[in-house]
Amino acid sequence: MRAKILILSILFAFVGLFANAQSHNEQVTVEGSYRPQIKRSERMTKSPEKPENKFNIPNYKVETQDFDYGNNMELETMSAVTYKAEYGVESKNNFLKAGLGTRLSPVFLFRHYSDISKSMSLGVGVHHYSSWLNMKDYKKSSFMNNAFNVMAVNKFRGGQLRSFVDYKYDMYHLRAYDGVDNPNGRNIHSVDMGAKWLSNGSSYRDLYTEFGGMYGATWIMGGTSEHRLSAQAHLAYSDNWFDNKKINDLQTVATDVDLNYNNVYQSQLLIAVNPYFMMSGDFYHLHAGIRVDFKTGDDMGIYPDVLGSIFVLDDMLEFYAHLGGRSKINTFSDIIEENPFVTTNFTNFGEFGYEQTKFDFQGGVKSKITSNIDAHIGARYRYIKNTAFFTPDYDFYATYGDDTTLYHLQTFGMVFNNWNVFNFIADVHWKAMEKLNVAAEMSINRCSFSDKDFKPWYKPAFTMTLRGDYQLDETWKFNASLGVVGKRWAMNLDGNAERLRPAIDVKVGADYRIMEDLSAFAEIHNLFHQKYQLYYNYPSLGFEIFAGIKYRF
Repeated sequence: MRAKILILSILFAFVGLFANAQSHNEQVTVEGSYRPQIKRSERMTKSPEKPENKFNIPNYKVETQDFDYGNNMELETMSAVTYKAEYGVESKNNFLKAGLGTRLSPVFLFRHYSDISKSMSLGVGVHHYSSWLNMKDYKKSSFMNNAFNVMAVNKFRGGQLRSFVDYKYDMYHLRAYDGVDNPNGRNIHSVDMGAKWLSNGSSYRDLYTEFGGMYGATWIMGGTSEHRLSAQAHLAYSDNWFDNKKINDLQTVATDVDLNYNNVYQSQLLIAVNPYFMMSGDFYHLHAGIRVDFKTGDDMGIYPDVLGSIFVLDDMLEFYAHLGGRSKINTFSDIIEENPFVTTNFTNFGEFGYEQTKFDFQGGVKSKITSNIDAHIGARYRYIKNTAFFTPDYDFYATYGDDTTLYHLQTFGMVFNNWNVFNFIADVHWKAMEKLNVAAEMSINRCSFSDKDFKPWYKPAFTMTLRGDYQLDETWKFNASLGVVGKRWAMNLDGNAERLRPAIDVKVGADYRIMEDLSAFAEIHNLFHQKYQLYYNYPSLGFEIFAGIKYRF
């Protein structure tokens, strides 16, 4: 309790320091000017991207959207316990949100972005969310999420340098077997820091370059730790080689190079080289390339990188198709972010290996039905090797500092398997009227394994979100969300396969404008008190009311 009070005190003191900064970035948007965007697949454009250098870009990671409900619309589940901020109206760059829930759950979001001088800008973000009281009808399940982000943009004659530091500290209680109450929390830390250089100008008849590097570390106190290094390079050159003088119909040759190093007990290195060619016309866009992956301890991977789009009916319809593949390192940071209840000792795994998407085909149609409606229907088929699936670890014991009790805790180990995955994806974004925005997204997922008895542990067969916000007048604004994750297979405490019930979560909220930039808010999370389990025997927090203030400056 003292630690939580200290953290909150530091956060409020931090806000007081930055809220009084003298210079603010004035390139802001007005709340309510929301424009729906398709975001579940890469939107293809008729023109090759001409790199730009927008100096004032507040791209630090703490999100400040007012309304949050997040899950991956393809095949991954929602992150356990915590919500992710992924949806909301556009807002000013400087933002404060502070509130308290009925389970003594403080919510705190702060973002500040300032032009310190003509050649430097600074952005800072702080996030805190926790639960101080437990559910009465479940075992201990309180948690705490903290994030701190700082980024700087330095402008030079030849380009700009963007640097950042991101830090996360999460705490969860692991449930014990045999009805024993575990009063101790699991502490998960993660830090990423890096920099990226972007040249001035564009690639048109000139060589455009970007270079970046990053160091990251993730560790559980008393358990697994991971160190990551990465470097990226992007080079591009564009011209009108085919005698077409339209500036929007350029041809571009480019190369992306990515280097990734990972160490969890053992080291892994992945180097990917991706040269490609792009061109566009009045009714088409073409991207043709190849990706070559070099991996330590594994075979070299060679994958196509071909994408094409055709535009018809005055660009109202876009038919697209993409053929590709890739390798990636299975990192501990990705695993612990998806499931914070995994075991802390992966010595027996040695290394997580590489997940290889050997074949990846996707296609579909995107439509700008009217100026207010965007729609997308698509399908995707992949053959993926060495994907991690979560199963119970029945042999995990731990002690905590001065607490000499040996706890037998419910954690998850992993098994790796190859699978075939098919996704049907649809989404619609509709600005129904000047005051009403609606978005709906859905995916149907099917998979198969060579081992007919293997289950797709925690991979839902169906996901859906429905979201909307309504501006009643200058004073009142309302929002609502429905999130559904379909039935999933889990292994129960007896080692048998069990289907978890669908996770259904409804959230509603309202804002009352007190002054021009100051509002009071109220939110209800999990409106119908659905006690779903994202992971077996780790239930949701249930119904809770939040109230507080929002301030934009």
